[in-house]
Amino acid sequence: MMGFEKCKMGLAMTAAALGLLSQAPGALATEVAGGPDQNLQVRHYAMTVGRDGVKRETTFIERLYRRNDQVWTERVIAGEAADDRKHEQDHGGHSHPDAGSAPMWVRRKADGSLDARLVERDQRRSVKVDSQYYGNIGYNGSWGSTFYLSDPQSLKSMRAVGVVKDGVQQYESRRGDLTVRVSWDIKGAYPRKVESEDAHGRTRRETQVSVIEAPKVLPWKTLAGYAEIDYSDLLD
Repeated sequence: MMGFEKCKMGLAMTAAALGLLSQAPGALATEVAGGPDQNLQVRHYAMTVGRDGVKRETTFIERLYRRNDQVWTERVIAGEAADDRKHEQDHGGHSHPDAGSAPMWVRRKADGSLDARLVERDQRRSVKVDSQYYGNIGYNGSWGSTFYLSDPQSLKSMRAVGVVKDGVQQYESRRGDLTVRVSWDIKGAYPRKVESEDAHGRTRRETQVSVIEAPKVLPWKTLAGYAEIDYSDLLD
């Protein structure tokens, strides 16, 4: 299950960069049902300095499309890396999706439950992940943080800094040595930037979010004919 381990690393970093806020007390008490449609590019950066003194940096970009009750998140992969991934799949990589780069599609049902899937285009199949396996792929199962990137409910536990400027309200939260700052786009209902850093300069994360053009066809409308399988079917 190496593919899913790679996915876990990417999704865990996303949660660390943007999901810190949802850990605040009462953050998930109320899940907001919907908001304005958005097409977003999300750039992640993380830096850590280990006890060995080695500085490690990670960066990647995702595109996110949200409409009413569904969200599609997809890693942006450069041409050469994409060719390498295709080559691996063509040579015995078909048993398990390369979930490190597989798009994630989450739908919110009428009863509030979530339908989360990893989509493998090369194999033309979607992998349904039940809630008991969310931890395996690094997904926190929060619709608020899935749809808005940062759950709006969590902003209530943060301190508003200054006044609204250019449609953005700044928020800040400190918990122990960790400081989190959010630049919240009020009309768009998404964070333009999320920053977190510790007081000792050993860890830093930054996520920048910008609006992009909508795709000609929403990605979940291109899945006709895809096979549907359960994540549990791929467990060894």
